[in-house]
Amino acid sequence: MSREEIRDSAGQAAGMLDDFPEIADNELRTKNSLIEPFLRSLGYDTTHPEQVTLEELTDLGGKIDYVLRGETRATIAVEAKRAGLKLSDKETKQLRSYFTFSAAVAGILTNGVDYWLFTDLHKPNVMDSEPYRQIDITQLGDNDIHHFETLTRENVQQSAVREQAQRERYRTLVDEIVAEELRNPSLEFLKLVGKRAGIKPLTRANLEFLSPLVAEAVAGHLNKEAPTYPPSDAPSDESPPTPSPVESPLSPGKKGSITRRQLQGATLFGQARSVHSYREVLTSVVAELQTLHGKGGFAARVLDQRVFRGRKWWYISTEQHHLGPDRTKSKVGDHWVDTNLNAKNMVRRARLFLTAFGHDPDELVIHTSDE
Repeated sequence: MSREEIRDSAGQAAGMLDDFPEIADNELRTKNSLIEPFLRSLGYDTTHPEQVTLEELTDLGGKIDYVLRGETRATIAVEAKRAGLKLSDKETKQLRSYFTFSAAVAGILTNGVDYWLFTDLHKPNVMDSEPYRQIDITQLGDNDIHHFETLTRENVQQSAVREQAQRERYRTLVDEIVAEELRNPSLEFLKLVGKRAGIKPLTRANLEFLSPLVAEAVAGHLNKEAPTYPPSDAPSDESPPTPSPVESPLSPGKKGSITRRQLQGATLFGQARSVHSYREVLTSVVAELQTLHGKGGFAARVLDQRVFRGRKWWYISTEQHHLGPDRTKSKVGDHWVDTNLNAKNMVRRARLFLTAFGHDPDELVIHTSDE
């Protein structure tokens, strides 16, 4: 069966439910109007006894709504519910017993709109308690269609279903691991970034220096409200700005030493700021953000954004103890700000905050001179 047929059938099911909402209240109507037409798009003729068995009796006295048989004789157990019923663990347990009885390679729990796909990754011939994929056919994506293609009468076989389920399982795990690394970079990840960036040696101090830079990069690439930039190969009429000494990575030198600069002042959103230390640079940015976004808006964004905390301590919080007992802190409005940083990291942290609130980090300009 073609991808277009699957997509068209999904669209017709959604339209049918919109036109005849009473279908949702009756299981038989759901089967006739939603489920069986969709099964036919997967290549199963629900009127052909060699392809589909309806309400097959089990040894325990129950019935499987549908047993689908592929061309290789691989079977799929299908448990059907009315469209108005929200699928739950209760229905999953019911399907599980049918799965074992029919020696199925896959199980489908559906209400005609939601399709939960199961197999037996953890123990052969025993259906997993969790679906490897949950699909809403009213919001069908390409990856969803690919999962259904594995279950068509032409393609279904045990090895392909298990391979697809395994891939989906690891995709979920990998997504979670990557998301956690991006929110709270581990020491191993920082070492990898530091090594590729050419930072030597990878001492604890240099890794601590690197941590807010990684967080800033993550915010710049992933934060939907962060400013977007054209691709690196996009034409531009302007030459790229030359980074100021404060923006530069670790300057060459023994043990990754940093060239010291004398702070002369700062400009924020085009306004000159009278600051006498890098700590004041950071706190002035926080104060300005509180003014721009309002007390409530600022507090809500801080709580919502994972970029405001590291692996162990928060960078900013209304609770002083969130920043750690031995950290230097400054109070700005209702919030405590972590200022236990060197000069460069104060500026990096300030720009990280600007990015997290949807502002261009280059709105903060530091004016320095050689010490």
